[in-house]
Amino acid sequence: MQHAHHPSWSLALASVAALSLGGWPAPLARGAEAPAGRGDFRAIARTERLAEVGHGTLRWFGLPMYRATLWSADGRYGATPAGPLALTLAYQHGFSRTQLIDITANEWARLELADAAARERWSHELEAIWTDVTDGDELSVLVTPTAATRFYASDRLLGRIEDPAFGPAYLAIWLDPRSRVGRLRAELLGSGEGARR
Repeated sequence: MQHAHHPSWSLALASVAALSLGGWPAPLARGAEAPAGRGDFRAIARTERLAEVGHGTLRWFGLPMYRATLWSADGRYGATPAGPLALTLAYQHGFSRTQLIDITANEWARLELADAAARERWSHELEAIWTDVTDGDELSVLVTPTAATRFYASDRLLGRIEDPAFGPAYLAIWLDPRSRVGRLRAELLGSGEGARR
């Protein structure tokens, strides 16, 4: 069971927002393709031929914060992926946009990702995309190498950030070896990062 050790950074790892859309789909078996949808993220995932790498739930003192699912082109994760990666967060707790942005920026600083100017610019861009989240909201981020990063609610595109450096920095909150959520990271990477590289 993954436990957050302090509410502030667990808020950061909740990161991103959507309007209340109610629940999340049942997880796919590892390596299974995302099913077709109505132009929502799952339909996008099918178009991109994404498959699940792994999934897990972040908990804080036993309380579920969100369920996370990692996707890649072949159901595996590599340190330098050649194809798109996606992360879906299905919330079981509410967070304000201010909390999400502030603590996400703090995690970037802790991990020494990009410089202060880039982190500030990204935070301002996120203000135009994210909102508060509540229990039942779901959001997915699609990161394509050398291209824009796109954020989706379950049924629509929320917005995009053009800087190609943003996506890897965002995913690093969960996937960097120094991530605070080590156990969740291992679950997202499937059967272990060593077996996935």
